[in-house]
Order: sequence, then structure tokens, then C-alpha cells
Amino acid sequence: MKKILTILIYCCTLILVMSCAQESLKNPIYNTTVFRGQRGEKEVTSFNKNRAEREKLLAETIEKADEAKRKLEEQQATLNSIDSTERIGDLDGKLKIIFNRTQQIIDELNKTSPYTSAGQEKTLKLAAELNDLMHNYINPLAKLVEANKEVVRLGSDINFSTGSATLSKEGKKKISQLVTNITNEIEKWKTYLNHHNENIFSNSEFKTIILINGYADMQGSMDEATRQKNNLELSEKRAKAVADELNLQLTAIKEKYKLTFEIQSKGRGEELPENNASSSKKGENSTRRISSISLVVGPKVLLLNE
Repeated sequence: MKKILTILIYCCTLILVMSCAQESLKNPIYNTTVFRGQRGEKEVTSFNKNRAEREKLLAETIEKADEAKRKLEEQQATLNSIDSTERIGDLDGKLKIIFNRTQQIIDELNKTSPYTSAGQEKTLKLAAELNDLMHNYINPLAKLVEANKEVVRLGSDINFSTGSATLSKEGKKKISQLVTNITNEIEKWKTYLNHHNENIFSNSEFKTIILINGYADMQGSMDEATRQKNNLELSEKRAKAVADELNLQLTAIKEKYKLTFEIQSKGRGEELPENNASSSKKGENSTRRISSISLVVGPKVLLLNE
């Protein structure tokens, strides 16, 4: 009779464990665990200590994954607040990749039982990956997103004379200052990476992505359609002139700083430049005869959408 009772107890316990393994952790059992604002009520003893620790590990990992997801959502909201003409599209792509993987980790954790050794092993594996995502991608990406937002800090407007797409000495000087800003950012990143000794940053290769938008004012004595066409072509030439000079200066330093660069240029004709205070619709307006520049600089691995 004793043997039969022992077998029954064993079977009931096994069924209970298997049942728990099929459910996601919604409410904590043990009072050592706080999960999404709720605390467990079961006292931890020497008999259930291991199960309580496993539950705590899973709950803490899910909370960290939720925090990572919130950070990525904040970064995406910051990017969305940037005008499309000044937004670095590669950042959108990278954020999407990391966000999708973070959500997958959350989904996998919610399907994991904390009460089995297999569940604990899976939790530890996902916790390690989550830690890598936070240190290698999510936190550094926040720096890049903020840099894209603060384009004035690194960017510069290059002014042109009426009807001209020729860079002045002052324009070339501004581009030289911009290149100096890029190298300064690389040095700041090196300092940052020295404090985050992760394998992903071991080669310390850097990349800058630069957006150039050329503009023109609304001058011209011909009919409106012809004037708009001519000014669009002029704005394209202005953007190209800036791109060519940047390409020349960045090529001269790329080996020294282990830098690759991508320059995207576009003519926007008579459109009003972003953050331009003037809304003048006719006549001469020197604040519209420009090429605007926005950019980000960072470890190359952060700007590869893989």
C-alpha cells in the first residue's frame, strides 16, 4: 500500500511539473520573485529553493527584455521625429532587425518553464543573448540615433552664390570642418569602445553615412515650369559639388581612421529646406541657396543591416 501511495504521489508531481512547463510565467509563486508588479506568496524553503531561483531568473530576464524593447521603441520614436530628408534610413533598418529579435526573445521566454532544468538552460542562453544585444547594439544605437537627431552638431549648410553650383573657399573650409568633426566623433567612439570590451567591436572599423540635400531659391524670369526644372537641376549640381568635395577629403583620411563612408546626395529644387525660418515664396532668398548635410558616425557593425 505504501509503495502504491508513493507511486501515485510521484505521478501527480510529474503531471504538475509537465503542466507548469506548458504555461508561460504570469504570476510568481515564490515570494523572492516580483514579476510585472506582482509578488509571489509561497515561502522559499530548502526543498523548493532551486525552483524558486529558476523562477526568479526567468522573471528577471523577461523584465530586462521588456526594458530593451522599450528602449528600442523610444529610439524609433526619436528617429520618426526627424524630417525624412535628414533621417539616416540605415538606422531604421538596424532598429527593426534588433527590435524583431528582442520581441522573439520575449516570446520564447514567455513559453519557457522556469521549473525544469531544460527551461533554466534555455533562460540562461536567452539572457546571454539579450545581454549581448543591450551592450553591442541597443545602447550604442542610442548614441547614433541621438547624433542623427542633433544634425546641427555635426552637419553644416554650404551656401552658394545666385545661380552657381561652384563651391567657394568658405564652402570647402566648412567641409574641412565637417571632416574634422567626423574624426573627432571617431575618437569619442574609440573611448566608448575601450570601456565596452566586446568581441563585436574588436576590429574598431568605423563608418559614416552622409545625406546631402541641394536646394535653390525661386529666381528665374522664364515660365514657372521651366524655372522649376532649371532650379531642380541647379540643386542637384550643388548637392553633387558638396558630395565630390567630401569624397575627396574623406578618401584622404579613410586609411588612417579605418573609415568607410557612404554619401547620398539629392537635389530638392525649390523645396523649403528643413528648419529654414523663411517661408518666402518668390524672389531672392540666400537662406535657400544651400546644400544641407546630416550624418552619423559609428562602428561599422552598427550600420550594417544584417
